[in-house]
Amino acid sequence: MKKTKGSFLAKNFGRAWLLLALGGTQAFGNTFNYNNGDVLICFRPATPGGSDLVVDAGPVSNFTNLAPNTKITISGYNNTQLNVVTVNNGANNLAWSAWTYFDNTVTPASAQETMFMSNPRGDLDTQTDPYYRATQSGQGLVISKLSGIVAGAKNNANASVNNTPTAVLVSESYNVNNSAYSYYFGLTANKSTLDFGQTFQAAPDQRTWDTFSTDGTPVRADFYWLPPAADFTKPPGTFLGYFELSPDGSMTYTAYPSATVTAPTIVSYVHTGTTNTLTFTTGNAGTYTLRGTDSAGLTTARTTWPALGSVAGDGGTHSLSDVSTLDNKFYVITAQ
Repeated sequence: MKKTKGSFLAKNFGRAWLLLALGGTQAFGNTFNYNNGDVLICFRPATPGGSDLVVDAGPVSNFTNLAPNTKITISGYNNTQLNVVTVNNGANNLAWSAWTYFDNTVTPASAQETMFMSNPRGDLDTQTDPYYRATQSGQGLVISKLSGIVAGAKNNANASVNNTPTAVLVSESYNVNNSAYSYYFGLTANKSTLDFGQTFQAAPDQRTWDTFSTDGTPVRADFYWLPPAADFTKPPGTFLGYFELSPDGSMTYTAYPSATVTAPTIVSYVHTGTTNTLTFTTGNAGTYTLRGTDSAGLTTARTTWPALGSVAGDGGTHSLSDVSTLDNKFYVITAQ
C-alpha cells in the first residue's frame, strides 16, 4: 500500500525525536522554571520581528539581599540564544529589560501587586530618576501584562531545541487570546508605545546599537523596588542596583553601588610598534577609561582628554590599548 506523505512525516518525526532523546538534547519535554517573584530578563530585537528571549534570573531575594557593591553574573542564558534573537549578530541591536512582581496570591496582602522594574540609563555612570510607586490597582494593571509574558514563556518552553529551563525563545507574533504572549506583544499590547500597553509610566527597554559588540562600552539599566502606594501621591521607588550588559553578551548585576569609586593603579605600560597598552587595577564598581593626549593637551584637565576605551570595574586587572604614531603621547586612567 502506498504511504501518504502525512504518515511518512509522522514516522520520520518519531525517529528524529528518538535520536534527539538519545543525544541528550532538551528539544522536547522542557519546562520553564518560573516562580512568583523570579526576576526575568527579557531580550528582543531592537527592530521588531523574529524571536524574543525570556530569561529566569532567579528569586528577587537574590538581588535584594546583597551587600553594597556586590556583583553577580546572570548565568541563565547563552550566546546561542542571543544569536537567535539578533539573527547571528551577537549582542548588537538588542532591546532588553529586567523585572518581576508579586501577584495577588502572596502574603502578606500588603506585598501584593509589588513590582521591580529596570530603568535604562542614558549615561553609563548617571543613575536614572526613580520610578514612582502607584496604587495596588494601578500596579495590578501592569502586572496583568507581565503575567501574560510569563504565560507565553511557559507555553513555549518546549518549542525550540535552544530552550533551557531558565531561558525560552518566543516568536514575537505569539499571542493566545491576549493572555499568553511574547515579550514584545506584552510591551505594546497593540498600542504605539513600549510601556506594557500604556499601563506603566515609562518604557523599560535598554538598547544596544549595530556596533555594540566591537565598541567596548557596556550599557546599564537601574533596578527599582516599587511596593504599592497607599494613595495617589506617587512616592518614589527604591533604587536597588543596576544590570549591565557587556559587548560580549554577558550580563552582571551590581547591588547598591557606592558613590565612591576605587582609584586605579597602573600596573604596567607596554609599547609595541605603534600600540601602547596600559594594564591597571579596578574596584568593584564604576567605569575605568583610558584617556590620552599630546603635549598640547597637558594643560587641560585629565578628565577632558579624549577617551580611548573603557571597562567596567569588577575588582580585577584590565588592559586597554591605543594605536598612535605620535612621537609623544601621554596617558591616564580615570575612574568614575
